[in-house]
Amino acid sequence: MSLEHRVHAGCGCGFRNLNFLSESKEFGEKGALRPFALSGTARHFERDRPFAVDHLKLELELDFPRKSVSGTATLSLRRIDPVSTEIALDAIGFDLKRVTVDGRPAPFVYDGKVLRAAIPASLEAGELAITYSATPRRGLYFLEPDEHVPNRPRQVWSQCQEEDARHFLPCHDKPHVKMTTEMIVTVPNGNDVLSNGELLSKETPAEGAWRFHWKMNAPHPSYLLTLVAGEFAELKDSAGTVPLTYLVPKGREGDGEATFARTPDMVNYFGELTGVPYPWNKYAQVVVSDFIFGGMENTTATTMYEHILLDERARLDITSDDLIAHELAHQWFGDYVTCRDWSEGWLNEGFATFMEHIWREKHLGRDEYEVAIKGDLDAYLGEATGRYRRPIVCQTYDAPLDLFDRHLYEKGGLVLHLLRREIGDTLFWRGVGNYLRRHGRGVVETRDLMRALEEVSGRSLGQLFDQWVYRPGHPELEVQIAWDKKVLSVTVKQTQAATDDVPNVFEFPLELVLVDGEGKTRRESLRVSQRAETFTLPVEERPSFVVVDPEMRVLGAVTLKVPQDMLREQLTKAESARGRWLAAHALSKNDDPVTIAALAARLADESEFWAVRAASAESLGDIRAAEGFDVLSEHVNTAHHKVRRAVVRALGRFKTPKAASVLRPKALHDASYLVEAEAARALGHTKQPSVYETLLDVLDRPSWADVIRVGAIDGLATLRDDRALPHLMSRTRYGHATRARRAAILALPKVSGDRKAREALEELLDDGDPHLRVDVARALADLGDTKARGALRARLEMDLDPRVRRRIREVLRDLGGDSKRALDQVREELEKMQNEHSELKSRLALLEAKLGEASSTRGPLPKGTNGANGSATKALKADKNGVSAKKAPAKASSKKAKPARRSR
Repeated sequence: MSLEHRVHAGCGCGFRNLNFLSESKEFGEKGALRPFALSGTARHFERDRPFAVDHLKLELELDFPRKSVSGTATLSLRRIDPVSTEIALDAIGFDLKRVTVDGRPAPFVYDGKVLRAAIPASLEAGELAITYSATPRRGLYFLEPDEHVPNRPRQVWSQCQEEDARHFLPCHDKPHVKMTTEMIVTVPNGNDVLSNGELLSKETPAEGAWRFHWKMNAPHPSYLLTLVAGEFAELKDSAGTVPLTYLVPKGREGDGEATFARTPDMVNYFGELTGVPYPWNKYAQVVVSDFIFGGMENTTATTMYEHILLDERARLDITSDDLIAHELAHQWFGDYVTCRDWSEGWLNEGFATFMEHIWREKHLGRDEYEVAIKGDLDAYLGEATGRYRRPIVCQTYDAPLDLFDRHLYEKGGLVLHLLRREIGDTLFWRGVGNYLRRHGRGVVETRDLMRALEEVSGRSLGQLFDQWVYRPGHPELEVQIAWDKKVLSVTVKQTQAATDDVPNVFEFPLELVLVDGEGKTRRESLRVSQRAETFTLPVEERPSFVVVDPEMRVLGAVTLKVPQDMLREQLTKAESARGRWLAAHALSKNDDPVTIAALAARLADESEFWAVRAASAESLGDIRAAEGFDVLSEHVNTAHHKVRRAVVRALGRFKTPKAASVLRPKALHDASYLVEAEAARALGHTKQPSVYETLLDVLDRPSWADVIRVGAIDGLATLRDDRALPHLMSRTRYGHATRARRAAILALPKVSGDRKAREALEELLDDGDPHLRVDVARALADLGDTKARGALRARLEMDLDPRVRRRIREVLRDLGGDSKRALDQVREELEKMQNEHSELKSRLALLEAKLGEASSTRGPLPKGTNGANGSATKALKADKNGVSAKKAPAKASSKKAKPARRSR
């Protein structure tokens, strides 16, 4: 669905560009695919591990003013390789004071990145102690207020995934090394400290200081270590015998209670479903400021960004359940069983993404589950058709973070959905439970999951995993349905372009539900295995309609070529909401009055599932007929907030003053933050100069997660009014909210393509926020000015963030072709022509209707006349002179009268 179900930033390293944040495309246009592997990219394999690290003890003191740490890390080692005399540990930017083995000084070599310490050949087990200090640039972040952001709290929090623990503690920073841990942390008085496991003590070692001692008695990898220090309000809860804690900013206790209220139910449900009760001693969720992701699933103690807390107005149409469920699911998938290598990361992130939907299904029902699955399919297809395609399990990458994309999260979750459908709920969850129990507290590979599911089902799943997990791509289908002489023919064409990596043909089941005129159903499953093939089914009577892929077992793009009357019947009578919204989307390609009326009826039916109504609104917007505009205008105040969002979005498809006048009140006031934001965005799409002042009026309106401000910025960008440039430029500067800054950066190339815009963006390449630097690189790519290459190369040489480095490398590779701004202008001109064409056809249909009406009342026309004594010609001339004909219904009172037609 175009109204994506997620409204939160991604988990851990997930880098989701959500549509409420900015409408700017994260990925390129279809057909612009580039290889996933960049020049010089190597394949990665698991690192040697001559010594096991059984336990890590950290004794740290945090220096808030200097933003540094100092202390001692003690690693309990156990020999694996009988001849090794050296251990290599990741440690970036340390000032080393001392290195000892069992209390004796140990020789070492340190190059600023890797510490190599000598281990006596006789040592079978012992303790390696490293005393050091560091001012980490990643991994551990110190926050404090400043003149631009005076309300920022003083906090310290860690973010170690994927390999950033090495910036503040020495470790073997790979997921396959698991160890028990303890953290003894001294902080200034007044600061609480949260870490993994159990709090053993809280002491006052010196005046003005507190010391916290946390210990984790179960093994986990370095990327799941956590350290959070600051002042918080503590809320307590429980899920059976599992103690729950929510740490929130003081003054937000009420929002915290409401936001996390369903956590106990999730803990219990995930334990029941998997057959593995929550596997740790406690679960804490702490809300910090300026967190660089939506959440991070540190073992027993998840860190969340501040936008997870919802105020009363936000709770009208926003939930944080998806993000909460995602991070909680990681306590099983990722923390309890951990991917052996980052190339297998989908076993963490794919499962957590899938479990979001499992909770949604439990709490809200199957229709909501299927909406979420469709949203993930759309997200994956956006990346796979516009940026690159890669196997889910992929060992070729520059940095592990390169893998944390739509393939890892969304496609990974979709594969689990396919497996669930393939072997059924009972066997699927039995296999998942066996997988967890067999590998609990250990590391896993994809084959471990495959074998567990094969064992309980008796099915060979090798082809399924090979096709969807180990190979890139997906099928792009055209499905044509026709009935003649008691035979239903189903023609399936796979139209995807084949490459050396992407298969020419995918093999999968295509399911159909045939429904006759009495409502009786018949299910058929077709095994698709050819590039193009036609299946024939004996069917005595022409079906009323046929639902294609009713449970989404095709992981790809499906285009339907189905008789329009069947689609209209499906729109109203399909048993599942999915069947009905599939028909609504398919009908967007048809502009006849009967179709518009059918879509209008679905939109108007308040008992209909919201996604079907939203899909109907979107299709009316795509058709862009005058009757559709009238229908959308009538429902701009419909009660359901998501339907209202779809309506205002669809109204933005009409480039008329009337559309602007309908949208303006919704941008100025609505009960929903997201509706106001969408209305502001849609105002820009109308291209009416008069909306400029309205967008300025809402530009700095406060809202949850700055969604209204971002919508206004997107609206100004789409409007392309030069007057907006200073407003956008000013909001790129530090001190404005991060999301507004990012939206303004992405908007600049749409409004200005001159030297000043490029130079302003180049300056922002040095901003401290890596997400923002990624967006700056994207904006420079959109600008298309090759003079930006120098600044991009300079940033590439020094940037520590893998996401930024990859994006800059992509931009440098692609920069120099046609400007994205020029391509956008061409597309705008095409859309303008389509709108004008649609309007002219609408007027022509109205005149034809009048002509038919006149013909039926006056009899045959005199020879040589055009319309009722030339009235049609006169009316057409009047229309050309800017005088609109009055709207009149098309009455089919004469068999000779042509039906009214509408065009996109």
